[in-house]
Amino acid sequence: MDGLHPSKYLDPGWLGKEVDSLFCKEWLCVGRETDLPEPGSYLSSVIAGQPVLIWRGLDGEICAYENVCRHRMSVIASGCGVADMLSCPFHGWTYATDGSLKAAPGARDLVASGGIALPTLSVETWMGFIFVNLDQAAPPLAPRLKSVEALIAPYEIDRFEFSFREESSDAATNWKLMMEIGLESYHFQYVHQETLAEDLTGIPGPAGTGEWTVSVEPRVRPLTAQPSDPAGLNEKQRGTTYTFGIFPAMVFNVDVDNLVWFSVFPKDTALTSSVFGGASRQPENLRRLGADEPSSMEEYLTWAAQLGAEDNLACERVQQGLSGRLATPGPLLRDKENGVIEFHNYLRNRLDTDI
Repeated sequence: MDGLHPSKYLDPGWLGKEVDSLFCKEWLCVGRETDLPEPGSYLSSVIAGQPVLIWRGLDGEICAYENVCRHRMSVIASGCGVADMLSCPFHGWTYATDGSLKAAPGARDLVASGGIALPTLSVETWMGFIFVNLDQAAPPLAPRLKSVEALIAPYEIDRFEFSFREESSDAATNWKLMMEIGLESYHFQYVHQETLAEDLTGIPGPAGTGEWTVSVEPRVRPLTAQPSDPAGLNEKQRGTTYTFGIFPAMVFNVDVDNLVWFSVFPKDTALTSSVFGGASRQPENLRRLGADEPSSMEEYLTWAAQLGAEDNLACERVQQGLSGRLATPGPLLRDKENGVIEFHNYLRNRLDTDI
């Protein structure tokens, strides 16, 4: 099977179709529940140009809102933090965690009427991850991922107590290239000689359903059993790293006691923003993919930054190559790039076209 035609990475019109059909209608991961550790915790994101606010209410429930003031359409919050109320920086209109307008200088009657609130968006939590969907009529996510739950249940990732979330610098590449490089380990020994190649074999065992894909990457050195390991883990699972792709825009890796994840969001045909994070059982103590010993947060983030830079550089080189006048789709290897093949099949099915 050949890869996608180069035009699908270069054509603004095609990107518009992807945004309308995928990023405005599918479930997209924005973080972990533990990234919102207390009532009032919030984080912001931008999906398909839509500013989004994810806010844990005073009742502990996580909600998602349009992060745009109902007065003059200013973005309200940026970054992340903790607040019982958030005020628009333009004119001071203030909203509570339930989205309702609580204060509007010079417009007391509007507040009293109770008719103004931030529009709500669909939000769902699954295995500790927070997903948002701009389509209010979208079917629920969890039923589509039952098979994934069965595979990762022994790792008990929904019980991880610690997590972090970081926004990456924009990459000069198409969003699909960033997904593709996350879905195959064929590149490890070339792109990740210092960060992954020594710890993971890069020999995947592929599987998937069309909604998601998974590869199984054996460790070079299986981990010794620890008292803190979940009781359901067997020796094979202890020596394996799972890499999942949740289409259209998320990849996460599961190891014995930690996970790494990222989501991508297109900004232009050759410009992509991303957010990444990690989680573990032990606070401030994360194990690099395939590594023997845990790392401090500082060490881990240094490693993660190098890993991301290596992937971004590889994707940017491909983006440049796709622009060549003689660029044509190359063959994909079923035994090494099955995740990419399944991702392309997902795109063909969702976009109802032969690409």
